[in-house]
Amino acid sequence: MIFDPQALLLIKFICLLTSTAAVAWGLIAQPLKIATQASMRFSLANLFVLLGIILNSQRSEASSYLFWFCSDMAILFGFILLRWGTKALFRLGPSVKSDLILLAITAGVMLSVPPNFSSERTLAVAFSACAALIFTMLTRDNYQAIKRDTGNRVAIAMVMPLVAMVGIFTIRIFIALLSPEESPIFIAMHTQEAIPVLWFYVFLTLLINIVMIGNAMTRLVSKIRMLAERDQLTGLWNRRAMHKFLNNIHQRWLKDNVPYSMILLDLDHFKEINDQYGHDAGDLALLTAARLFGSVLRENDALCRHGGEEFLVILPATDAPAARAVAEKLHQVLKENSIIWQGITINIHASLGYATIYQGCQPDKLLIQADQAMYRAKSEGRDRICQAC
Repeated sequence: MIFDPQALLLIKFICLLTSTAAVAWGLIAQPLKIATQASMRFSLANLFVLLGIILNSQRSEASSYLFWFCSDMAILFGFILLRWGTKALFRLGPSVKSDLILLAITAGVMLSVPPNFSSERTLAVAFSACAALIFTMLTRDNYQAIKRDTGNRVAIAMVMPLVAMVGIFTIRIFIALLSPEESPIFIAMHTQEAIPVLWFYVFLTLLINIVMIGNAMTRLVSKIRMLAERDQLTGLWNRRAMHKFLNNIHQRWLKDNVPYSMILLDLDHFKEINDQYGHDAGDLALLTAARLFGSVLRENDALCRHGGEEFLVILPATDAPAARAVAEKLHQVLKENSIIWQGITINIHASLGYATIYQGCQPDKLLIQADQAMYRAKSEGRDRICQAC
């Protein structure tokens, strides 16, 4: 195959970009250990794309499964690895089976025709269809994950390079099927006509890796934010996050007059559990209580570890009778369950105090009233519920 000099230079530049990206992602995975599994998959994705481009550049008039079939399979598998890296990064469900089935179907179509220039259009259609589907699914995965962490506007901006890849592979399909005379522009890589598209590939190679780095940074920032707002033992919201949530629903109360309530719980005789059975037993009691409380709350309720053996539940759009009903559920679910520690059954009880917002009351004052109600429950004999005065 005779290459146009500028086309060959651009191909070498793309190879340089993919190899540099592979090394960079490898360094991010090891020794930096940033999103190790995802970064390693992104590194391998660039390596497979690099391998496919190198094999593709060796095509000649002779038939060769290595330079035709294997080169396309290597690039497609590199695209799949991009998707697997994204799934690992954002903790999305696996798609190995469906992705490999798609790759196997594409391989079957490619193997049904001779691996040479006479089948170039058929091979291009099969390759482009598979690539377009992979990037469509990759776009969806990225959009859903980024939207969850940063919002709709940022998510749309971040996935635009992936949308562009879907577009160019879709165009390749229609060009190969409907305009054979223009196919060298979008299918062949060695001709002068392909130079504009090669420049586009250079741009997208850079941009897609930048998007993946942006995804990694987005996930890292999200994880740091989560760690800053979560209790390390139970995984519940901590005081910092609780105050933020409480201020938000208080603003809704001021604006729309939608009441909210809070419940403060304290595990009874918790110090005795620690003293008698050890702090590991106490940690198990806290973890069990957190799990049980979470099982009876609504999705929009906030459960926080307020400190020590205290838990705070914030109930949006909840008046006093509804708050009482929730408090009774929390009280009951704890009484009905116990923990087993080294063969010993330990019963857990709690004293609960609840309060509902009213005109002229501020969140801090409401929290103090819930706390006073909880201590009244303790002073009256523990294992009971009291309403704030």
